[in-house]
Amino acid sequence: MKYIPHFLLLLTLAYASASCKGLRRVQGTSLKPKGENVLMKKLLENSVNAEWFSAKAKISYNDEYTGETFSANIRMRKDSAIWMNFKKFSIEGARVLITPDSIFVISRLTNEYLAKPFSYAQKEYSLPVGFQGLQAMLLGNPVFFSKDTEAGVDSTHYTLAQKTESLTAKYWLNSPDMLLHRFLVDDFRNKRSMDVTSSDYRQLEDKQQFSYLRHFNLNSPDLGKMQVQLEFSKIETTGPVEMKFEVPEGYKRVD
Repeated sequence: MKYIPHFLLLLTLAYASASCKGLRRVQGTSLKPKGENVLMKKLLENSVNAEWFSAKAKISYNDEYTGETFSANIRMRKDSAIWMNFKKFSIEGARVLITPDSIFVISRLTNEYLAKPFSYAQKEYSLPVGFQGLQAMLLGNPVFFSKDTEAGVDSTHYTLAQKTESLTAKYWLNSPDMLLHRFLVDDFRNKRSMDVTSSDYRQLEDKQQFSYLRHFNLNSPDLGKMQVQLEFSKIETTGPVEMKFEVPEGYKRVD
């Protein structure tokens, strides 16, 4: 199960955004600063909104010692459930079901399963968001943590800079479409940082824009340096979708 918490940790560290107070212009750029209402309106307009969601993803993982490539199926129902399975060479290694109050993991490789309240995952892996925040991050949507944010421009991008008691974050939004291009998050309380780029935006069947390619660079004292690439395919926003989750007989529960 070792890659499951890493994957969730990458997602939950990645996204932090907020409303804007100040404006700052960088010398040498042709972009004109935009106000709080304009930037926030664009962020919300570009957020993916779906009652049902399903996708395939190719995940490439590298740390200081090893590298792995595996695939995942991801399915969601808004505000209700997140379902994922992880495969290597078409063989399922793990299956995950997350609800607003619980998290369940089946390990096919070890014949074990885990069943915990969602609050356990938040505490164990220092997840800064709840269930709805995790859903938003899988869709590539921003999560709002604070109103202490400064807006500006940097080269060819609009920027949002934010600081809370434990996080600093900076977002780069493409001009003129206002799609999220890059964000940098520093969790200085836990000495972790992440640099993420989102690219290959394509229009879904319902005309919404979705980033099919995301690169994560994470550095932390407990996990070391990690790089993860998520390459999405076969995106669908219609449903319902099946989320079968059944613990096989004889599997051992782990704490």
